[in-house]
Formats: sequence, structure tokens, C-alpha cells
Amino acid sequence: MKLPELLEQRAVKIAEMRSLQTTADKASRDLSGEERTRFDALETEVNGLDSQIKRAKTLDNLERSAEATPLNVGTRDFQTEASRYSLTRALAHASGLRVDAGRELEVSQEIENRSGRKAQGIFAPDSVFRVQRNPNMEQRVVTSAGDGAGLVFEDGRPQDYIDALRANLITARLGATTLSGLEGNVGIPKLASSAGAEWVAENGALTSADGDWDKVTMSPKHVGALTEFSRNMLLQSSPDIEQLIRRDFAASLAVALDAAALVGGGSNEPDGIITQLVAGSGLGTLGGPTWSEVLGMIANIELANAATGRLGWAVNPGAVRTLRSTPKLSFGSPATDGMGGFIMDGPNELAGYSAASTTSLPGSLGSPAVGSAIFGDWSSLLVGYWSGVDLLANPYAAVPYSKGNTQVRALLTADVAVRHTESFTAATDIPAAS
Repeated sequence: MKLPELLEQRAVKIAEMRSLQTTADKASRDLSGEERTRFDALETEVNGLDSQIKRAKTLDNLERSAEATPLNVGTRDFQTEASRYSLTRALAHASGLRVDAGRELEVSQEIENRSGRKAQGIFAPDSVFRVQRNPNMEQRVVTSAGDGAGLVFEDGRPQDYIDALRANLITARLGATTLSGLEGNVGIPKLASSAGAEWVAENGALTSADGDWDKVTMSPKHVGALTEFSRNMLLQSSPDIEQLIRRDFAASLAVALDAAALVGGGSNEPDGIITQLVAGSGLGTLGGPTWSEVLGMIANIELANAATGRLGWAVNPGAVRTLRSTPKLSFGSPATDGMGGFIMDGPNELAGYSAASTTSLPGSLGSPAVGSAIFGDWSSLLVGYWSGVDLLANPYAAVPYSKGNTQVRALLTADVAVRHTESFTAATDIPAAS
């Protein structure tokens, strides 16, 4: 029941109580037995209404003091509009072409409201850049004539488009934790060590032991891609053109983010897993490589009580070749060494755990090694996103302008962090296959 209705009922009951008392006062008498019974019943009802009124007022005050909820944030309506977002229309509008980009402008404005950041160009939602498949370098100028003539698909076979070769994306596949919609610097509390339990005798006192708290900090960092599109390309309405432009931007940014998460530590890059392990002397070894060394790396994680979550391996192709050609056991003869199996029997599994290969994990990390590998709990790898992808079109850049093209810059604000470095171990000393 709403507050005004409760107040009205209360007023009616108090008026009846006043009427009973007034009648008795005029007759210079006390309330009769029947009147007293009715008066007491009304008093009980008023007390009950007072409790309801107090709760209703509390709820009203809380609702008035709550922060306003942006229209359609997190609702199906926004997700529906974001799913219909056209990257080509957004870029065409940003380039000054006369196209209907109303939906794209509204979605961009909603992302600004969510993130609290003003787009330098126009925001595109993250969902636009989700790569549905992972093709294994980057296209530059995309035109509908010359370098990009094949993108017009005049023969009706857009499904046969041949994408550029890129590094395989593996961190998400292995189970990295994604954090989206971040604002400012983010500090994630971390329990470094918990209070220990102990056995005590009867009437014995427990020893006080407080937990040791720390935090993992993530701060906005920027990764971008710069390319060109022709006027004709941006005026195309073909969904196939839309998809390949999305895929090109998405894969270029994702490959850079994947490489930073695995290694990182370069100029303006986040510190990736291997960079943090090197700094903390957390590297293992596969210098043989031997089956015992593989089990030793797994044991390192187990001994650190970190063998939970999404355990798996990231390896580079050089390491895969070495591990798949090295027998687990040596019987003294090449003809019999392989009888006990190989350290890595298949391309997607190593020592019972899933394995993924990518050139984003380089083979030149050690010397003279050609292979590297990471093992650990991939859910401890945090990948944070601060907003959608910021697209800025510049039709006046000197070289593109002279050709009638538009230069487009895509910026993604993100960071990577590791909850516990003890959750990972890595080897950068894997030798070349003999």
C-alpha cells in the first residue's frame, strides 16, 4: 500500500477515536465497555499503520537519495540496439558522409554515459568486435578498387574472403577472467595470507592471527590500430563488408592484448605473465626437455596451493615441435625411444591439461632457446576493459585525403593483471627440436 493511502486510513481511524471520546466527554462520563473495546481496537490498528508508514517513508527516502539509473543501462533494449550497430555507418558518419547513423550515435552516447568518458570520435560497443573465429598480420588500406578490389564481391562469393594471417588468440580460450565497464584506477582486494587454525586443549586460548591483505591494481592503458578505408568502402551496405571490417579491427586489437597478457613489459605495455615471473624469479625449466621437468612445473603450482580454476598450457610453435618430438622415456635407441610416448602426444594436450599454441608467445625469450611455455590457472589472469572501442575518422590526413580515403584510428582502453603470480610458472629455455 502506498504512503498516501496509509496516511489517509490512519487519519480516518484517529477521527473515529476522537469521536468516541468527544461523545463521552459531552455526557460527562467515561467510555462505556463497548466504546472502550472499539477505542482499543482502533488504537491497535493505528499502531499497526504507524509501523507500515515508517517503512514506507524509509523506502521513499532511500529511493529519492539513490543515484539515477541511466535509461536502458543493462537492459535488453540497449543490447538489441548494440547488436544492430553498423561499424561502416559509424565510420561513414565520422568521415562526414551523409548517412543515417542515428542508432550508432545513440549507442555511442550510452557508452559515454556508462563509462564517464567522452569519445574523441565515436564509441563502438565491445560486442561489435567479438571475433567468432580465430584465424591465424594486418590489412592496411582497404579500398573497393586497387588493393581492395576483391571486397566488392561482385561474383557473389563473400564467404570465400581470405583473411590476413594473425597470431592465434588463446588467453580467453584458456579461461582468463574478463572485467568490463571499469572506471579510473581499479584496486582489487587480495587476501595474501589467511588466519591459520590450530588445535587447543580444553580451556586453552587460541592465538590471534590476522589475515594479510593486499590488492591488485589495474590502470587504463591504450592499444590502437591505424588503417585506411576508401569512400566507396564506407558507402557499402553489404553485411559482408561490415563483418570483415569488424573482424580486422577486432583481431588486430585482440592480438596485441593477447601478447601483452602473455609477455608484455614493453614500452607503454602492461606487465604480462612472463614479465612478472621473471621479476619475481618464478621461472621453471624445460631445458631438457624431460617428462620430469614437465611434472616439476605442474608440481610448482600444486605446492603453491594454486592448482585450482582453469589449469592449462600456453606454448609457442617452436616449443610444440620440440615437445612433440621428445620421448617421455629413453630406451637407448631411436627405434625404441618413442614406445613410451612423447612428452606432448597431441597438439591440444600436455600432461593431461589443455594446451594452446600461439606466436604471441615468442620463441626468442631465452638464449639460445627457441621455445617457451606457460602453465597455470588462467582464471587468475585478469583482462579489464574501460569502455567500448573509440573510433576516430580523419578524412583530412595528407596521404589518405589525396586519394579520397579516410584514415581511421581505433583505440581500446584496457589492462591486464595477475591475481597471484604463484598461479603461473613458465619456461623460456626450451631448445630446438633435434
